[in-house]
Amino acid sequence: MILITRPRKNSLEFQKKLEKLNINSEIQELSKFKISNSEVPLLNCIILITSPRSLDYLVKTKTIESCKKNEFIVIGKKTTQRLKQLGCQNILISAKDSADLINKSKSIINERSNVRFLCSNVFNKELISSLKKMKCKIKLVRVYETIKVQKLKKSVIKNLMNDKFSAIVFFSKFSLMVFLELCKLEKVPKSCLKRIQYICVSQRVGEFAENQGFNVHYSLNPSEPSMLGLIKNLKLK
Repeated sequence: MILITRPRKNSLEFQKKLEKLNINSEIQELSKFKISNSEVPLLNCIILITSPRSLDYLVKTKTIESCKKNEFIVIGKKTTQRLKQLGCQNILISAKDSADLINKSKSIINERSNVRFLCSNVFNKELISSLKKMKCKIKLVRVYETIKVQKLKKSVIKNLMNDKFSAIVFFSKFSLMVFLELCKLEKVPKSCLKRIQYICVSQRVGEFAENQGFNVHYSLNPSEPSMLGLIKNLKLK
């Protein structure tokens, strides 16, 4: 059985795809999101979006209408597609992950660039540091809050203790850190955790677990189809 740690809506979609592979799974949501109601001025700037929640903010506050003339830098194929569907066509960069974004930004971003990063209280600090090295002006704009759950479900704890999970899927570093923190709180033995395979969307997500001696696997690309392909290749059940 595989434990899915994505937000509930995404987890349910992922669970259906695992069912087609005849793989049983359980969902443990590790974070919830609170989208801001406050409008912020975004005129005459490049908008950086690394999460679909930032798009949810633009839609919720109807700020999306005034942003159609803005230039965008985006991480994620689905987020890019949705942005275009919303009428924002001026996309400078569409990257698969933060490393790809930095590489593509080198010939586009400079000291004259005025970037607004729509983010939450949890964000990629390494990405910001790399962009600042390009001498561009970048400002964080908190448009949603990431709230970690306070405890694991009893059924999840029981299955962890009884070695029922063959693997756990992680799409974010935040989720991985919250999971390990809650396992420690629930006194789940490290020996149990080390018998599980950790399927991570990128090295950035899984490097902490790997450094702790856990069995970590990375998808070839930071995408859901690549994660499913990895699970299929590992013949997990």
